[in-house]
Amino acid sequence: MSARKSKIAGYGQMRAAVDTGALLALASSRDQYHAQAVAIERRFRESGVRWVASILVLNELHAHLVRRADAAVARRVITALLRDPAYEWRDVPVELLRAAVSAWLERFPDQRFSITDAVTFEIMRTDRIHRAFAFDRDFLTAGYELMTEN
Repeated sequence: MSARKSKIAGYGQMRAAVDTGALLALASSRDQYHAQAVAIERRFRESGVRWVASILVLNELHAHLVRRADAAVARRVITALLRDPAYEWRDVPVELLRAAVSAWLERFPDQRFSITDAVTFEIMRTDRIHRAFAFDRDFLTAGYELMTEN
């Protein structure tokens, strides 16, 4: 893990979680968050950020793209993300899944966190990642900061 500091004031380490919604917004010009997602991604990519996510995020993204577009588009997007060195994709062993369920789903029974969100939160907790490229307010509920274009 890099101990370098971001060139962007207040953004500490150069790693941030990335959520399915942000990746969907990047992939679709019709998405309500597309322009904002492109600005955020460009700003932080230029600063050298490394995006961290689990393979569950890729799974959700693929499922959404297959439904919204088609299999060929979904395949191209997933392939590009897997090849992009700015992204760090994490496997989800059963131990991580158990920890995520315990720490997030059981601890927040009144919330509608998905398994994917819980795993992301747990990765963020264990890796001390405090910010997420997301448009999902669940990250705020879990105690994390959302990245903005400003």
